[in-house]
Amino acid sequence: MIMTENNKKFVPSLIVIATFLVFLDAYMIFDVPISWIGQLLLTLIALINFNQYKKIFENRVLKSVIILLVIPQIFTIFFEDFVNVDFFYLSLRYFNMLSFIIVFSFASNYEGTHKSESLKLNNLIKLFCTLYSLLVIYFFIAQIFDFYEPFRNRANTDLFKDSVQSTFWLSQPHRAMGTFREPSFLVTFFFPLVFLTTKFLKKTEVIFCLITGIALGLTRSDLIRFFSFFIFLFVLYSWYKTKKINVNLSILLFSIFLFSTYGVLECNLNPDSVECIEFEEDVEKINGSGKINIKSNSTSSLIDIGIERTNIIKYFLNSFESFNPDGFVSQNSNFQNFVSVDINNEMYLTNRTLPDYLLIRYSTQNFGTGNYSFLKYPINVQNLIVFYTQTFGIIFIVLLFIFLLDFIAKNRISINTVQFIMMIIFLSISPIEEFNAYYGLLMGIFYKYATGVTADV
Repeated sequence: MIMTENNKKFVPSLIVIATFLVFLDAYMIFDVPISWIGQLLLTLIALINFNQYKKIFENRVLKSVIILLVIPQIFTIFFEDFVNVDFFYLSLRYFNMLSFIIVFSFASNYEGTHKSESLKLNNLIKLFCTLYSLLVIYFFIAQIFDFYEPFRNRANTDLFKDSVQSTFWLSQPHRAMGTFREPSFLVTFFFPLVFLTTKFLKKTEVIFCLITGIALGLTRSDLIRFFSFFIFLFVLYSWYKTKKINVNLSILLFSIFLFSTYGVLECNLNPDSVECIEFEEDVEKINGSGKINIKSNSTSSLIDIGIERTNIIKYFLNSFESFNPDGFVSQNSNFQNFVSVDINNEMYLTNRTLPDYLLIRYSTQNFGTGNYSFLKYPINVQNLIVFYTQTFGIIFIVLLFIFLLDFIAKNRISINTVQFIMMIIFLSISPIEEFNAYYGLLMGIFYKYATGVTADV
């Protein structure tokens, strides 16, 4: 498909519309997640402009890489129980990878081909970030004070298939989720876009940086605090290289740290909310002093990765014994089997010993944690590097390493190249385990900036 010159002026607007649809992660229409529609729209936009970057797909190296990744997968499919293979699941996995490559190719070339459209796109992204941040803040307030919020009709991200999304925390400060199902998802998708826009603001814009920083900070996500620390180091590096302090990034980081560190309990602010009245005894304890209590994150939360991430790291390290490709189909079940080992041992001992013994034996482990659901319900790896390394084998790590070496060799170390590598690290540690079209858009723009093209807004 070919887009005419007259229609190219609509591309920036279509990209922002598709991005907003991707952000509607908490909602479905006709049993189809709206975020999937956004991913598909981004892919279609890239395909319509295929002539701009078609030479990339004529590259022999790219063809060789695709063959290296795909052929082992064909064998793993046939080694599985072919009748029970979920081909819909499998096709979605391949579509996500293909859409990432297509949109990445489009975005990295689009920035350099259309200077006026590039500037327009950056201005629209800036406007989107501002309006979406205001929406996040409104939803945060609405959930506390029972104001109107569109019904979240997509299932939650926990183990139970049809569980309702939760927007309530009894013993912890309320957290912003925006239009996503999890605060960490909001951070994963929104933070790179805000960082990109803030980095290339031409003037000091305090209001923009405060609004976006507050929206991200209200998630109280350890991920945003952890990575903001590295952005702070990036600001210091930028100051060292240019002898100028980036005021916009400094304001953004300050507001993120402030609002992610300190928060207030929902039932402290609005004890008569729909959720709080179900926990009258707990609410009375919370409001016993009659004052608004400001609660802060512990200083250890930056390095406390939690039991879920610990399981992922253990699973990844355990797989060093064999880096043979497992394929997409068995990925979740393999992780489930690994996590279930201790739980199965626990269940065995439950039947063989007295509870008093178990309280001592499992005082800091699985006993009493309610993790028995892992035995029945599939769980996601929730890490991109682990997921694709287990799927494709050691070849994925090798190819990623070669790509980074080639990138560094061809582009001198600069602020933009460091920024690109930081975004790779950010997406690698985020809870989204797959490439997708939106990731392709982000990384394509970051890549083009890293190779020398910028457009201030």
